[in-house]
Amino acid sequence: MSAFVQKLKLELSSGVSLAFWAGLIFFVALTGPFGTYAAYSFAQRFLAVTPLLAAIMLVGVTIRVLVFSALPTWRFRWATVLNAALASLIIAPMLDQFLHRISPADTVSYPGLAELMLLVFSLSLGLSSLRRTVAATTQPPAAAELAPETPAPEPAAPRLPRLLQRLDAADPGVLWSISVRDHYVDVQTSTGVNSLLMRLSDAIAETDPVEGAQIHRSHWVAWAAVQGVERDGAKLFVAVQGGARLPVSKNHRDKLVARGLL
Repeated sequence: MSAFVQKLKLELSSGVSLAFWAGLIFFVALTGPFGTYAAYSFAQRFLAVTPLLAAIMLVGVTIRVLVFSALPTWRFRWATVLNAALASLIIAPMLDQFLHRISPADTVSYPGLAELMLLVFSLSLGLSSLRRTVAATTQPPAAAELAPETPAPEPAAPRLPRLLQRLDAADPGVLWSISVRDHYVDVQTSTGVNSLLMRLSDAIAETDPVEGAQIHRSHWVAWAAVQGVERDGAKLFVAVQGGARLPVSKNHRDKLVARGLL
């Protein structure tokens, strides 16, 4: 019942419906059909037709809400015919009684009850079709069926430092440190130690994108591999993953300070 009341309130408060019925009341009062134009003033006609058409609106909307709520949407044609039939049976007698009382003289002709029923039936069918057409044209287009979601591409693997590309290994691992040994550099990674014949400065130039710094004239360390700082008297060391301890020169200690390690 609450759903019916809500639908009825929605229909009665619709701006389109109110504008239509207000326009109809003004039109009937202005034109004065069935001899009322000459017999009554505009104000009299307006006062006479306003309650009648308001009652017709209330009855018609109630019938339509009842019928279209009771029948499924795919039964639109049956609902339209049933709505028109009920409207003609209820509204036509209301119009007939009104015309009997409003007509200024017996000589004025007006439609009989059967004609009024046919008129109401036809108008109801037309209004239902018009409402359906307007609803179809104003309804936003249905969203297109979404294409099957394609799996998101896997994130690209981190760019391998050029230094690690020199190593003869299918998986060189993660770069931890570089240390000088004679004319070679020992490249310490998470998979082990590999030696390359090159200068330390050249090896450091090929560590990008790994963040690190040279901490001694013979050592470079990746910051992510540093596990802590150790002191041995006046000497300073960094503990690196894998168990190595690399010395830190005095002129490189400011780099540890900048990283918050000291």
